[in-house]
Amino acid sequence: MPTHPFKITTVESELYEWEKPPIWNGMHVYDKGRLHLVKVTAKSGREAVVGYGFNGGTAATRPLSIFPRFVDLFRPALIGHDVTDTAYVSGLAENYKIYGPGGYHTQVIAAINQACWDIRGKLEGKSVHALLGGTQERIRTYIAGGYYGRGKGFEELREEMARNIHEFNATAVKMKIGDPNAGLETDIKRIEAVRETVGADITVMVDANCALSIETAGAYLPALQANDIFWFEEPIHSHDYRGHKVLREIAKDYGIRIATGENGYGLHYFQTLIDYGGADVFNLDVAILPGYDPAMRVVEEALRAEKLIAPHGAQELQIHVAASRDNGLMLEYYPPAVDPLRGEMFLPSMVLDADGYVTVPSRPGIGFAPNLELLKYHRV
Repeated sequence: MPTHPFKITTVESELYEWEKPPIWNGMHVYDKGRLHLVKVTAKSGREAVVGYGFNGGTAATRPLSIFPRFVDLFRPALIGHDVTDTAYVSGLAENYKIYGPGGYHTQVIAAINQACWDIRGKLEGKSVHALLGGTQERIRTYIAGGYYGRGKGFEELREEMARNIHEFNATAVKMKIGDPNAGLETDIKRIEAVRETVGADITVMVDANCALSIETAGAYLPALQANDIFWFEEPIHSHDYRGHKVLREIAKDYGIRIATGENGYGLHYFQTLIDYGGADVFNLDVAILPGYDPAMRVVEEALRAEKLIAPHGAQELQIHVAASRDNGLMLEYYPPAVDPLRGEMFLPSMVLDADGYVTVPSRPGIGFAPNLELLKYHRV
C-alpha cells in the first residue's frame, strides 16, 4: 500500500456505440453495441494513477445519454476521497429514499467502483482477484449465445454451437428460449437441435430472460429434462420470489436447476431468493450491483446458503468474482458471434484454454484495459 493516500481528482464519462447484426432473446432486441466507460484518476502529490470501469456492451438497450448525468450527480461526493475506500463508493448507491433500490444509479456507481478497484490493484501490485482473496486460479467457462436473429434457423444455430465447441474450446454453452414468436414447440426443436449438435458430454443451459409465466415455464421442463439441460435461467420475472419458489419446487422433480440474479441490484434481492428457496445458481453481475464490494457480500451469503454462483455479463469484470470463492461454478463468456467487436474491445483478449477453462489474470487491477485505439472510432 502507498504511504500517502491517493485521492480521486477526476471522474470522467465516455460513451460509445457501434453497429452490429441485431439479435434478441425472449424479452429484448439488441440492435447495437453500447458502452459507458468511466475513467477515474487518483493522485498523491504529483503521482497519478488511472482506473477504468464500464457498463453496457454487447447486450445493451439502455439509453446511453442518461449515464453521464448520474456521473455528474455523484462526482462531488467522490472528488478528494481516498480511492482505495471502495466500500464508500458502493455505499453511495444506498440512499434508497432518493434513488430507489436499483437502476441507473447503481450501474453508474458500479463502473466507478470498478475503476477504483482497478486503481487499488495497480497501487498494491495485485489483481482484483488477489485483493478479493480469490480461491480459484482457473475457472470453467460457458459460451453465451443461441440468440434469435434475422435469417437464423436451425442450421445456423447448429453452426454457431459447433463453432463454440471446435473453435473456442467450449465445454458448456447457453442458448435463448422464450421468444413469443417462436413459441414452445419451436423452442423445443431448437433445444433438441443444440443437444444433437454438441453431443452428450457438453453442458447445455437455457435462458428465457424473464419472458415466461410459471405455467409456460413449467411446460418446458419435460423437454429440458429429456435433453439434459443443466439450468433454466430467468424463466420468470426476476423479482417474483413466490413464483420462483413454486417453479423451483416443480423443477426439482425434473432434475433442473433454476438460475437467476443478473437483475439483482442489492444483497437484499439475493437474501430474499434464499429465504424463498427460489434458485440454485446466482447470476450476479458486478456491473448491476454497485461494484465489487456488494458483489462479494452476495458471494459470501451464497456460500453460507450453499448456493452456486455463475456471474452474468462482461467476462473481463466478472472473472474476479466468479473465481473468488469455492462456490464459483462458471464464468459467462461472450464470443465474437454475439458481437464481432467484442473480441477486440478489451486488451488483452481473453481466450479459453483447451479444456474450456480460463486462468484468472494476475496483472495488477482488473487486468484488462479498454482498447481506446479501437473504440475512438465509435465515440458518441
